[in-house]
Amino acid sequence: MHISLTTVVGLAGTLLAFAYTVPQLRKLARTGSAAGVSVAALANSTVSGIAWTIFGVVEHEVWVVLPAFLALPGTAGALVLAWRRGGDRTRLWLPVVWALTIATLTALVPVLGSRPIIVALGCSITLMVGPAAVTAWRSHDVSAIAASAWSMLIVDAALAGAYGLLADIDANLIYALVATSGAALILTRLAVPPHVHARLVRLPDGIDPDVARDDLSLAA
Repeated sequence: MHISLTTVVGLAGTLLAFAYTVPQLRKLARTGSAAGVSVAALANSTVSGIAWTIFGVVEHEVWVVLPAFLALPGTAGALVLAWRRGGDRTRLWLPVVWALTIATLTALVPVLGSRPIIVALGCSITLMVGPAAVTAWRSHDVSAIAASAWSMLIVDAALAGAYGLLADIDANLIYALVATSGAALILTRLAVPPHVHARLVRLPDGIDPDVARDDLSLAA
């Protein structure tokens, strides 16, 4: 039986798309904290996942449908946990505007063609990594952010980009570029030592940048 390279890349991307949503969900469930996690980013990602699933169905692209659909439970679950555990709730207007934008561009396909919705979907990852990166860089405590999830997103983006090249899907190529850049920005924040970050973003009075959140809890 002959298996094409497109199928191999699509399958690998599907498995990874599901896998990269698990670490953040598990960390939120295990730690009981949502420190440094953006609720808006997870909500945007959930909306985007639904949109990508529908796009894949319309385009008859099974390797677009499956990654988006299988990533939805982990992303939606993380959204619920982040909300319940007090995650950052700024910019909650973004998911509403994003959902309306997707609905509008979809309705205008007969008039404008498919290019606007393709570009919007390709850039959709910005609405996850953008708020997530801003929240991470503004937060002194990023203990609830799962570094492995963002590392896996970079690999997922590479596979999505490869599939986009093989199947000639421009939305995948845009997604790959934006996802890689955003994930790298968040991983950079996680690598910044607390005392260095404290010089960039002022700590509340009385907080030692070298004392971790867990240490503070134990001390209390």
